[in-house]
Amino acid sequence: MQTTPGYDEALARVLAAAPVIGQTPVPLHASRGCVLREDVTADRDQPPFDRSAMDGFAVRSELIGASTKEFRIDGSVPAGASPVHFTTPVPDGCVRRIATGAPLPAGCDATIPIEQSRVSPDGLSVTFSVDRASPGQNVHRRASDASRGDVVLPGGTVLGPAHVGIAAAVGCATLNVAGPVRVTILTTGDELRDASVPTDALQPQQVRNSNGPMLAALLQSLLPRSDVTIAHTPDDAEQTLAAAREALSRSHMVVTTGGVSVGERDALPWAWKQLGLETVVAGVAIQPGKPLLAARDDNKLVLGLPGNPVSVLCTAHLFLWPVVRKMLGNTPEALPWRDAMLASDVKASSKREVFRAGATQSDGSVRVIPWHGSGDLVHTAGADVWVRLPLQDEPVAAGTIVHTLAMIR
Repeated sequence: MQTTPGYDEALARVLAAAPVIGQTPVPLHASRGCVLREDVTADRDQPPFDRSAMDGFAVRSELIGASTKEFRIDGSVPAGASPVHFTTPVPDGCVRRIATGAPLPAGCDATIPIEQSRVSPDGLSVTFSVDRASPGQNVHRRASDASRGDVVLPGGTVLGPAHVGIAAAVGCATLNVAGPVRVTILTTGDELRDASVPTDALQPQQVRNSNGPMLAALLQSLLPRSDVTIAHTPDDAEQTLAAAREALSRSHMVVTTGGVSVGERDALPWAWKQLGLETVVAGVAIQPGKPLLAARDDNKLVLGLPGNPVSVLCTAHLFLWPVVRKMLGNTPEALPWRDAMLASDVKASSKREVFRAGATQSDGSVRVIPWHGSGDLVHTAGADVWVRLPLQDEPVAAGTIVHTLAMIR
């Protein structure tokens, strides 16, 4: 009899089956949130010259505090000045005005800030209120940030505003990024109706479809460049097969909800088999989320999540999130689990790893939020983490250190 895998083993199987999608160039201004697919290197030293870190006067540090107390002002070096302003050496006994970011003139090795300077009424000379200066004082040295050829942005970086600025500084007008990713969310169930259906139009056995919009919102956070389609199929084998075929034909990944358990109307496992897919995982020893299915076909992945909304939200974090990271070429694929202390006792299980929605307290501990089972999506409204509980029969005691995973916002 085949043993149902635990979370770590099941995740490893799913990740091994997940494809890495191709890359495409995007203009720099449209790259925020994208995943970089190749290293970005410095095209020249950063900064490319010794530059002043202050508005003030460029000086030879050895002359400050010596016999000379007053210095003649020999011109100025504005930011972006022509080379003559900084390649011409500063004569002995002179200093040169300099702006923040401007190249340090030849022969100078320090900047004295304007606040420590007193310019003569005629504007021709200056004295300083300091009796010494050291080489490199208030100077941003050439190549101190990066040397030519250094990797300034490694592949796999999720590009934020600072990354975009760095890319611009090294001359990258376009960046090769992952995607776009084509995903179809396929929800199943005769009982589901669209969120727009008014209350008085719902029959007693019907509920609104929360899984589709919830997964679409989650994928919006994970996939800035994506093409997400939401489709629905009733619990009918032939309609499910047709919907599965259509979803697979247009997608890099198909994410389904419901229809993957062992009920007589759970048709998705049969449909994927009819379409020639290889089953990678069929069930995971976790709570919630045991009836999870993963299958693959060439360079495509199917991730079948359970039907109850809390199970969907939980397994989307545990499996869909790392799968997306793998597909985008992120390194590492591992999720950002963090340790935290339990604020109160929590029931666990020795048969299945339990994952529960929790709220971070003011002291950094986490409180597992009471729930009414995997259909109780309302209890997650105040949650900000998933809490991974150890396998054990007895309750996990308050004060125990547990792994937590921040919820996607």
